Amino acid sequence: MTQQIPTYNQQQRGIPIPLQRRMQAKAPSIWPKWLTQYAVGVYLAALAIVTIMYSSYSLPWYYMLSGIVAVMVFFLYGSAVVKSAAIDKIHKAKNFEKRIFLIAFVPRLIWVILIYTIFMQTYGDAFGFENADAPYYHDLGKYVATLISKGNFHFYEEISKWSGNDDVSDMGYGIYIGFVYWMTENSIIVVRLLKCLWSSITVVLIYRLAKRNFGEQTARIAAIFCALWPNFWYYCGAHLKETEMVFLAVLFVEQSDQMLRSKQLTAWKVIPILLIAGAIFTFRTPLGLVALLALIFSAAMSSTRVVSWGKRIVVGFFAVALIGIVAGNRIEEKSRQLFDAVESRQQENNMEWRSRREHGNAFAKYAGSAVFAPMIFTIPFPTMVRPYEGQEAQQLNHGGNFIKNILSGFTLLALVILLLSGKWREHLLPLSFMLGYLVVLVFSSFAQSERFHQPIMPFELIFAAYGLSIALSHKRYKRWYMYWCALMFVAAIAWNWFKMAGRGLA
Repeated sequence: MTQQIPTYNQQQRGIPIPLQRRMQAKAPSIWPKWLTQYAVGVYLAALAIVTIMYSSYSLPWYYMLSGIVAVMVFFLYGSAVVKSAAIDKIHKAKNFEKRIFLIAFVPRLIWVILIYTIFMQTYGDAFGFENADAPYYHDLGKYVATLISKGNFHFYEEISKWSGNDDVSDMGYGIYIGFVYWMTENSIIVVRLLKCLWSSITVVLIYRLAKRNFGEQTARIAAIFCALWPNFWYYCGAHLKETEMVFLAVLFVEQSDQMLRSKQLTAWKVIPILLIAGAIFTFRTPLGLVALLALIFSAAMSSTRVVSWGKRIVVGFFAVALIGIVAGNRIEEKSRQLFDAVESRQQENNMEWRSRREHGNAFAKYAGSAVFAPMIFTIPFPTMVRPYEGQEAQQLNHGGNFIKNILSGFTLLALVILLLSGKWREHLLPLSFMLGYLVVLVFSSFAQSERFHQPIMPFELIFAAYGLSIALSHKRYKRWYMYWCALMFVAAIAWNWFKMAGRGLA
């Protein structure tokens, strides 16, 4: 009988905590110093140079501060959390889930209270500089709350008449807000506090999904990325649908991945997943279509070590049934609109309009799918100038956008390694969902919009975490990371020159 080698947990039992910490300090870091040093240095240098170049149009100090805090918290505090998580490996995964939930929840809660207070004192309402979508959702929620109080649950017909639009893409969020308003007497702050909860649960789901696909180390890095990425915080304090939509998207992929990998397949596992997909349709119909197509594609093409043939047939049947029966004409209509947009050059026409409108950028007309496609994992670049009043959200989130720019290098590395190694079929569901939505985004009018990248950002961060774990195994990747940071430095300056020169201000 062979002797079993003690596990790491067994080896650590009885060892004093101080000694464990010294042992961990000698172990290879999964968040190396060069990751933080290059990123923070490049960000500060780019912000300083852009501010000096366009001093007359520099960001207000509070937007600069928001960017600096965002980058510092993400990289410096992230490094500290990773070290703590590495030491905590001797404990169960559930302990980490509780810790990462709190690490995600606390800053979101602080941000929601802070931005709500600032908006109320500065603008006199809870929406501040948010675009017209936020007040629309607020009014829709109040209308739905009135319907509920009257016992009228014919939401589709009533909302279609009220809005003059029968598109279901916004109805789900409006109905959700309506129920919250009905229970809380139209409380805006409760809606936003709930966003903190959904966003923090999303982080835990990302940890579970990443652990199932790539192991404990990558899962913890991915969860920390999602917990500390500041753009997720921002949408908790906004009255937009992104936080809830991201939660539904991650919940769908995580539960679907768990179902595909499970030994037994029952209706009680399939039906809730299809209900989640149906809910996504009522938030953004093309996203729901991508979710179901990704599930069908993953069931059909995944490695047989992951998905059996019997499971492929059953899952495919139920998913196709949902597309054909529940979604029906909405899928056909949205699919036709997508292909019509490609054929009619809708994106190019939209960019032409952007170049001619007030405060428009003359260079925008040259942008299109051919320009966006190679950069779709990386854009948008950080807005570090203020050529006119407006675009406050882009200026406020410029630090988070820079973080995405840096981490996208690891995402691309992970995708290349998975393709070359042939292991992509073992992670097909998160891959196909992310890539499928990005393809739709490339041909849409919103490829450069940070808000429309939100649904797939958790998955990009998973692959970024996996790419980072790969980079730690070969010294040459440190040099590649340095080159990537230099490229993002040039891109940040070039993007802000583009914003200024296109308006004749450079």
